[in-house]
Order: sequence, then structure tokens, then C-alpha cells
Amino acid sequence: MLQPATQGGIDLSHFGSRFQRKTSKNPTIYQKMLTLLLGCVAIGCIVQAGSALVVAAGDSSPQSKAQADYICDGSADQVEIQNALNALGSAGGTVTLTEGTFHLSGNLNIPSNVVFEGKGPDATWLKWSSGLIQCQGKENFVLRNFKTTGTGAIFIQNCNRVKVHNVTVTVDNSRWGGAFTLWVSNGVMEDIEFVNCRAIDCGRHGWQSDGDGAVKTIRNIRYIDCEAINCGRDSRFSPHGQWTCGFQLAENANIEDCEVIRCYAEGNWEAGFIVEAAPSKKGIVLRDCVSKNNGVKPDNYYNAPDENMYGCLFGAGFWLHGDMTLINCTAENNRKAGYAVWYPSSYTKLYDCKDTGSEIGYKLDYTDNVYLENCTSSNAGRYGIYAANAGKITTKGLTLINSKGDGSKNNVFGISGYPVKDSSFEIDTYGGGGTVVSCPGGQNVQFSGIVRSNAGQPVAVSGSVDTSRLSVVPYSGGEPSPGVPTPIPTLSGKPDLVVTDISWAPANPVAGDAVTLSATIKNQGTTPTPAGTKHGVLFTFDDGSAGPGVWSDTHTASLAPGGSVTVTANGGSSGALWTAVEGAHTVKAYVDDVNRIAESDENNNVMTEQIAVAGATTPTPTPTAPVPSGKPDLVVTDISWAPANPVAGDAVTLSATIKNQGTTPTPAGTKHGVLFTFDDGSAGPGVWSDTHTASLAPGASVTVTANGGSSGALWTAVEGAHTVKAHVDDVNRISESNEANNVRTEEITVLRTTSAGKPDLVVTQISWKPVKLVPGSDVTFRATIKNQGTAPTPAGVISGVAFLIDNRLTVWSDSYTRSIPPGSWVTVTANGGPSGSATWKATPGTHTIQAWVDDIDRIAEVNEENNRRTTTFTL
Repeated sequence: MLQPATQGGIDLSHFGSRFQRKTSKNPTIYQKMLTLLLGCVAIGCIVQAGSALVVAAGDSSPQSKAQADYICDGSADQVEIQNALNALGSAGGTVTLTEGTFHLSGNLNIPSNVVFEGKGPDATWLKWSSGLIQCQGKENFVLRNFKTTGTGAIFIQNCNRVKVHNVTVTVDNSRWGGAFTLWVSNGVMEDIEFVNCRAIDCGRHGWQSDGDGAVKTIRNIRYIDCEAINCGRDSRFSPHGQWTCGFQLAENANIEDCEVIRCYAEGNWEAGFIVEAAPSKKGIVLRDCVSKNNGVKPDNYYNAPDENMYGCLFGAGFWLHGDMTLINCTAENNRKAGYAVWYPSSYTKLYDCKDTGSEIGYKLDYTDNVYLENCTSSNAGRYGIYAANAGKITTKGLTLINSKGDGSKNNVFGISGYPVKDSSFEIDTYGGGGTVVSCPGGQNVQFSGIVRSNAGQPVAVSGSVDTSRLSVVPYSGGEPSPGVPTPIPTLSGKPDLVVTDISWAPANPVAGDAVTLSATIKNQGTTPTPAGTKHGVLFTFDDGSAGPGVWSDTHTASLAPGGSVTVTANGGSSGALWTAVEGAHTVKAYVDDVNRIAESDENNNVMTEQIAVAGATTPTPTPTAPVPSGKPDLVVTDISWAPANPVAGDAVTLSATIKNQGTTPTPAGTKHGVLFTFDDGSAGPGVWSDTHTASLAPGASVTVTANGGSSGALWTAVEGAHTVKAHVDDVNRISESNEANNVRTEEITVLRTTSAGKPDLVVTQISWKPVKLVPGSDVTFRATIKNQGTAPTPAGVISGVAFLIDNRLTVWSDSYTRSIPPGSWVTVTANGGPSGSATWKATPGTHTIQAWVDDIDRIAEVNEENNRRTTTFTL
């Protein structure tokens, strides 16, 4: 066998910039990708320079084999591939698989600082009988340009700075998870990117973001031009495969700052795009995504043992909750709903979205704080909009066209016992079967707009409902006209962004200066740029050879035709400032650098300027003074907390004093982050400070206070002695002379709390009706809950109880809001459930029933571990 090469560097012609794109369609975009990467000499961007090794398949051409460092024989090919990856060493490099089919029967473990690539999904095929691509605890790696099938899913756990580009996956049902799985365990993952990837005909999710542990956050994730098609349609992993979806964006992991751009889901078993209610979701944006024909699970499919129900539970094109924003998304012919928002405290926003032919266009159930603007439902199989047990819903310009209805009504704004509250609906309706506006028992609900209907009772409302601004007119047929665009031969109704000026400060830099870049961008097209979309600008210096690029990505306001705005760099692979290098350099500014905005001309986004950097004046060194290393060096000199002597349950504020003991200032405008952890995560989620951005001079110190965290900026004190660590520059934004001295450790002792001043809820009894259960009966569950604490429960707060049959949430009670005094009890009855029913359909067998009081932690208690009671029964 040939020995691996030890000469040469990475083949940079295959690298992407911040986002790799389809280079065959746009040479200018390809140039953008290349130029940023050329500046990434160190780890800061993707990988370090190192060896470039080639592995040939057993059926590769003779020419490919002649150029290869390793040649596979078609059996256990993972051995040769792993040998090549290991031969790169810690410096990293590139392993390129030639064209051909590689037969694998064990795991491939991807190390840090590597590019693992093929020659394209149609040329390089990884065919697995067992094993998968495993990436655990690594960083700065790229997977691209191949197809993987069989068992060969991609599993990425606790990794940072990862790019997966142009990879097609068709995996079987032999393993849980997704074709592409992100898993975080007791930590934070960040900077993960999928571009032009496809999950086709998989026996599991297309994508799944999941995790476990006290801290389980994945942030800064990007899905661009990806597809999930027919996932779970033909086979599914067992157990729990009945919930297989295309894009499972948030299973158990907390998700922050996630962009999903121009992605496509079709024909998936349960749903297209979905998030679960439980994890935290912050800053998730879906733009220009399409979800069609999802929820292909047959209506007679039985979901046992997870759920005692048939058919789809979600069945949605987009199943949403939390801080999510959808812009210009499309849903078509999905089984249950085009868009569904479920569970309280949602804060979900939809702009310019449309649904055609789904059973329900917009389903807003058991939720609140939802906003729809300029959205449309056409030809819904039942309801254009269905809102029930929902509050603080706002629609502006909601168009509902020919919803077929259920025989009596075609749009639902509350049902008996589950009204809509504190909501405003501006609607524009066309036809449909039966009553157009059905709003029984509404509580502070307002309607405005136009109802076009020939129904005997177009509007049926009761309760506190204002329809004074709602007009009702006969329906004469037709639909709203989309309008006729003005014929423009070359621009065709799109924006067109150009750079008109590049500037920098200081205006006359000298070598070593931290330089701030700005650019003025103009929309010379015929339509505005989309609001809410990042108008990114990438700055490069000598196409990367004069230092890493920087970028601006904060401007999101719409730019009208002819309008201009000046933006300033706020980020980069090594920070937002360019370190000036002596000499004359070419500065390029690329607007819309990752193609977020569709333009009439994609080839005019670049402007070039020349910058001259003078040589720095260097003082003559004296024999007793060594030459400074020229870098800052951050250390933590003190950790403090308030209260100083916390007891269990206290909300604790963390602070740290950081000092620059290096020889140069830290860069202005760069976050001086500090991460605080508690027993390395086992005593609760970490918190962080990331607000200090002023330069810190050599010898200077500053005290910073935690302002954020995966579960908030405060640590909830846990009884016992704990190790607190403060890690300055925790994500390596600042280049330092010593990267190994950033952590300080202190001990904190948390005393036992007294029970004074808090309630303590327990379940003392579970009952049901009918008392004598028979298969097929509709069972109503009740629970007696007692406050055994020393303080009353707060009035106005729900004392909720979840009822779980065989460990699956089945029904719940959330109607009791009165205060429960210490020592008192109350019996509550189930009044809702995830399927919309408040009862359980009895099935034969032995079952466990668990009643869980305060199931979503609305009430702070003395003891949060005694809220459940379980019993069994047999039918």
C-alpha cells in the first residue's frame, strides 16, 4: 500500500466561503467562495493547511488509482479511508475520495481541521452495510460532494464550526435519528452549516437536532437549499418511527439563531418542517421554504404504543412554536395543516406565507402570541383558519379563498369551551362552504375586513366580539387578482444590489492598526428588498492573502428601489476588524454575499478599492527589554456572585473581572465573552457575558456580568458545594499570546433552603369515569392535587395537570387558576389534549396512568421532584 503524502497544502479550489453555493450556475458566486477562504490561513475559518491525500475506490479508473495515496479493495473500505484521515494529524488537511463506489462496514471518525470530500453525489458513492459517519467533539471540518446510502448517516455530536455541502443521503431504518443528526450533550454546539444537501427516501428523519444534559444548546445553524423528500414514507426506524419528519429542527436541544433558506420538504411521513414545544427556540427564521404533500401516513395507521390514535398527529407542512419567523413560505396539500402553531407562549410570526389545498391552512391551537401578515389560504380541504383555545392572535391582510368547510362553517375562530381571547383578525374572504366567520364565546375579539359570501349566515359570533368593522357582501365568484406586473425586459420585478462606496477607519492606517470597514449599498432594481432579510456584505483583502475577511450582516430593513444604506462590518472569522498589513492592497466588498436575496442581476455585487498601509514605526529595542509579542492575553482575576451566600433556589448573578496581561490592546468592537459553568454543566445550565466590546489596554481590567445563557442570565442555585469556572474569550474571538490561561475556578457553597414562602404541589389521588372501564369507552381523568407547602399558590396562575398513559402525554387539565392555600386540595378534570380531545379512548391491556401536577413549571415550589403520581389499571 502506498504511503500517504507529506507535501503540499489544501486544495483550496473546492472550499466555500461563509456559505458554499452551486458554483456551476454562477461563476461570480464561486469566486466569492474562494476569496474568503484564501484568507483563512489559521483555524479561524474552516481548516488549517496540511496534507492533501487521495483515496481511490476499487472500481475507480486506472488514472485515479495511479494518482491515489490509498486504494480500496471494495471490502471494509472504511479502513483505508480512516487511515488517510488519521495520517493528516492535528495540522489537518484534505482527504479526497475519487469517483467510484466505496463499500463500508464500520464507522468513519472525522477528526478536526479536515476537509473530507468526494467528486460529487453522482460520482462518489459511500455504500454502507453497517456503520456511519461519526463526528464527535471535533471542530473546523467540512464534509462535501458525495452520496452516502445504507446505514451511513451523518452523526455530528458536540462539534463546532462544521460545514456539510452538496451531500446526498439515502439511509435505511436501522438506526434512530436523522440522515443528518445534530446532537449536543451537556454543552453548546455552534456554527453548523448545511448547503445543497438532500435526504431522500430515508427510513428516519431527514434532519434532527437533539440532545441531552443540563446544558444542550445548538446555535448559529444554517440550512440553505436543502431537501427532505419521502422520509419515512416507505420504512421507519422502530420504535417511535411513526413520527418521522423531513426537518426536525428542535427535538430536545435548545435552538438559537437558526436560518432555513430555500429548503424543500415533500412526501414525508408525519410532517415537513417541525419543532417540538419543550425546547427553547430563539431566532429561528425560515425564508422561501416549500413544504408539499407531507403527512402521508394513512388515516388508519395506529400509532401505538406512543399514542392511542390513528393517522397523523402533526400532519403539517410547518409545525411551529416559539420565537420563529416565516417569510414567503409555501405549503401545499399537506394532510392536516399547511401551518400549525401549538402550545402556549409561542411568539411565532408569519409574513407573506401561503397555503393551497391543505386540510387547514393555518391551525392555531392551544397557543398565544401569534402574528400573521399578508398570508393566504386557498382551497383548504376544510378550514382556511382554525383557531381554538388561543389568545393574542393578530392577523393583518389574511386572505381566505374558497375553504371547503365541514358542512356548516369554513373558518373557525374558537369552538365551544375553547374560545379565542384578546385577538384581532383583519381578513379578506372569498366564498367557501357555510359560515365564513364562526366565533362562539369570543373574549375581546375584533374582526375587520370584507367577507364575500352567499351563505345564509356568513358571520356567527357570540360573546365579546366586535364585528363593526367587518363588511359582508355577496360573493360573485373569482379570487383576488395577483395583479399584472409591468413588463421590464431585463429586471423582471426584482431588486438589484450594488456597492457604491467602500470606506475604512482610520482613513490612513499603519501596519498593525485595527481597521473598521464600511460599505454603501444601493438597490438599483425595480422592487424593494425583502424586509427581515440580512443584507450581507463581505469584505476581502487581496482575495484573502492579506488577512481573513470581515462581514456585515445586521441590516435587515427593506431597501426601496433607488435607496441606499451604509453598513459596517460586525463579524468575521477572526473578528470584525481587519489587522492592517503594510503595503498596497485590494479591498473588495461583496453585497448579498451568500445569496439571501433574489436579484435581477447576480453578477454586479462586487466593488473594488485600493488601500495603502504604511509601515509601523518600531521603537529601537534596548538590551534589557525584549520585543513585545504583539498580542493581548486575557485572564480572569476574580469571580463573584450575588447574593454572596445563596441558598438553594436563589437566582444568582455571576460576574468576573478580566485583565489583559498581554502587550497590545484587545481589538475594539469585538465581544470579550466570558462563559460561567457550574460543575462543568452538571449543576445547571451555564450563563455568559458578551456585552463588553471596548478595547482593553495592556494591564487594564474590567468587570463583566452575565447577561445571557441557554436558560437565561441567572443561575438557579443548587444545594451543595460546586465548582464555578469563568472562561474568558470562550469562543476564541480574540487572538492571544497565550490561549491556555483563560479559565479561573472558584468554589461556591449553596445552603439548604427553608420551606418558608413557597407552595409544594403533589397529586394525592387519580380517578376516572366511567369507573368500570371497557375497551372503546371515552375515559375522563381527574386528579386531586394538594398544596403541602407553607405558602399559597399564586392566584391567576394555572395549576396544570398532565395525564400520561403509558408515558405518553394524552390529556391535560389547565383550567384551575385559583390560589390553593397551604394544606388545601382541589380536584381537577382533564379538559384538553394534544389531539384536541379531553378524553382517552380505552384499549385492552394493562396501562399505567401518571398525573403530573405543574407539568410545565408555572409555579415555583419548595420541591420540584414530587409532582407525579402513577397507578395502573387493566381492561
